[in-house]
Amino acid sequence: MTGRIMLLGLGVALGLGAPAVAQENAAGVAASAAAPPSAVTVRNISHVELSAGVPIVDDSGETIGTVKKVAGNTIIVTDGSADYQVPITQLYAFNDGTADHFASRVPKAALEPDRGGQ
Repeated sequence: MTGRIMLLGLGVALGLGAPAVAQENAAGVAASAAAPPSAVTVRNISHVELSAGVPIVDDSGETIGTVKKVAGNTIIVTDGSADYQVPITQLYAFNDGTADHFASRVPKAALEPDRGGQ
């Protein structure tokens, strides 16, 4: 008798669990399709995505400058009065739904002007 009750309980649990999983998947798809307009997609970048004139901001949105030159894995960013060397690993792209934008994980205040004159 106890074995029958356990089997019945297991069958009920499995039978009720399947529709719940399907609902979660359906809800997950619906939730991602209806992402809020303020959602931002962030991704790492490679040096081939950057060219002279591309604006670079920091995490807070403050403009650091524009790409002056790509030198291997170092990006030279200029604000018109100084140049800054930023490793490509410190840059990322984000998309606000309309276009890609490029940002630095290092705030402008933490960047030191390039004294090498590149």
